[in-house]
Amino acid sequence: MSIELSLNQATARPYPLTDTAEAAAAAGIRHIGLWIEPVEELGLERTARLLADTGLSVSSVCRAGFVADKRGAELVRALDDTRRALDLCAAVGAPALTFIAGATPADDRDVRAAEGRVRDALEQLAPHAAETGVRLALEPIHPLFVTSRSAVTTVRQGLRVIEGLPSEVAGLVVDAYAVFWDPELHESLHEAGDRIAAYQVDDFALPLALPENMNSRLLPGEGEIDLPAITASVRGAGFRGPIEVEIFQEALWREPLETIVARTVASFERAIAAPVTEREGHA
Repeated sequence: MSIELSLNQATARPYPLTDTAEAAAAAGIRHIGLWIEPVEELGLERTARLLADTGLSVSSVCRAGFVADKRGAELVRALDDTRRALDLCAAVGAPALTFIAGATPADDRDVRAAEGRVRDALEQLAPHAAETGVRLALEPIHPLFVTSRSAVTTVRQGLRVIEGLPSEVAGLVVDAYAVFWDPELHESLHEAGDRIAAYQVDDFALPLALPENMNSRLLPGEGEIDLPAITASVRGAGFRGPIEVEIFQEALWREPLETIVARTVASFERAIAAPVTEREGHA
């Protein structure tokens, strides 16, 4: 089966959704990963029309959640925001909503306790996810961000959090940049199987960007991650959806949109599609 690229909108963050979608379609890309805020800015009706006009399908929508450090009214708001995000996903035909766990709070750095709060939130959200037909896709994030973004940092930990929830309701986003360091990664990807709801590729090299470390992601093949090996494991687990390129990088965002799209396509073909196709051909 062919390996298809999805352009995550973050890769072209400074540009409007309309321009990004049209540039992606013009480059032969068939899929796009959306973010909630640009869709809300454009409006659901206009977004649906844009997708129909460009022929793009939505691979995922980013992002909601951030519940591990919320209590009381803040937690209620986060849950309500996530339900609205699930509705948005259904309206644009997205199969999965990226769900970020949220940080360990400053007054309680107990990761297992934070896991429990994330699990409780997912259980509360599960009926609405089932109603919309959109999967809540929990995304492990690099442990560098455990006190600022996510108490969930590995695929195996993510599997533990969603264990027992219906697979069609709860899955995982696998982001190469976030999980490549994990010595148990390939075994846990095999265990994940059909729990993998979305797969994102990006690359890593030191030094990290300052002042915002999150904006250190490189295009595939420009860093040190063994992306063909991770991709082979993800596909070996059964994932056959489009693969998103999601890059946060200030220098890339300063490029013209057409250059960003062209570099994304070229890096994906060179670092992901070609080596994995060759590997699978020899399997």
